[in-house]
Amino acid sequence: MPQQLNIFAQQPDDEDDDMFFPPPAQAARPRLAAVPDLATRTLPTSPPPRPATKPKPTARRYPVPRSSPHKAAQRIAEVAVDTWHRNHGGGRMDIPVGLVAALSLWPLKGPDAPLQGGYILGLDARDLVRLLRECWAYWWMRRPDLVHRAAPIARWTEEDLSDHHLASVKAVAHAVITNGLLTLTGSSDPDDLAECDLMSWMITGLRSRGDRNWLGEFHTPPEVCDMIARMQLGDGSDIGPDFSVLDPTAGTGGMVRSLAQAMRERQIDPAAYRWHLVDLDPISAAGAAVNMMLWGMGPRTTVWCGNSLAPVDTAVLAQEEKAELFELRERMQMGAATAYAIGKAERLIAGVVAEKAA
Repeated sequence: MPQQLNIFAQQPDDEDDDMFFPPPAQAARPRLAAVPDLATRTLPTSPPPRPATKPKPTARRYPVPRSSPHKAAQRIAEVAVDTWHRNHGGGRMDIPVGLVAALSLWPLKGPDAPLQGGYILGLDARDLVRLLRECWAYWWMRRPDLVHRAAPIARWTEEDLSDHHLASVKAVAHAVITNGLLTLTGSSDPDDLAECDLMSWMITGLRSRGDRNWLGEFHTPPEVCDMIARMQLGDGSDIGPDFSVLDPTAGTGGMVRSLAQAMRERQIDPAAYRWHLVDLDPISAAGAAVNMMLWGMGPRTTVWCGNSLAPVDTAVLAQEEKAELFELRERMQMGAATAYAIGKAERLIAGVVAEKAA
């Protein structure tokens, strides 16, 4: 199926969208694995006259090669795919795609984000998988609907992987981090993070030609998407409060990325509008869900996996699913808070009883 480029269909606004996305301050944060202090090494009081070897720093930045973000993303994806195949990772593309996705979504952003590479690479394979699982849990508490859609590339972190697969995971993590993944995805500015579509390069690189032909999956080059988006957006004067975008053959969201970047160039915040993406392939839809979180597309974003030609309103289905998942999250938060309160009360009572008995 050829990719449709006209994605600017107007849809009625939904006044109840915001109720599905409570403010971040109300969401409980699952505890992530502690990141060790990256303080500089302690220097000796009197240096030796002729040191045999030069001391190594405790943290490295692993910079991105000097090129455009698109080229850097392509290079990182190529390294990941090559490493996965050289380590005989097999046909499970969900593992390397999900690994790169979780590392890209790693929540500690900012100038020092690349310094976390040394800590992550210092973990053994099983601890690394647990860390990635905690990253998905972190994002589930914020966007359960998008993480639910990304489940095809995240679910493997809950499996009991073989030693061979664990070794392949460790090798791919080392390859992408040392080639600058945490630098490419370490900015706290969504504008920077949306400069490239790493998920597209990963999925395209891992997909066989036969699968691409069967799915009709041909990702539009980013430069072409950028040109089309700027031409159709114009000066942005036609964007009103009820503006919304529907992409029925979204892939990983390449056209949406270009339109969002064109809006930012015109000082228009894309997070203020509705975005609905649909794709037939679960892996591509999962990549689109990851990108919607990574690119800061806002609380009114929905992603659906299904046939856009079917006689169903995917936007309505996605909104219903979104409401159910946020309700589930609220029930889980309430249950966790109740369990914590009961446990605290039991400890207080036990302390009083022990004090009286003494």
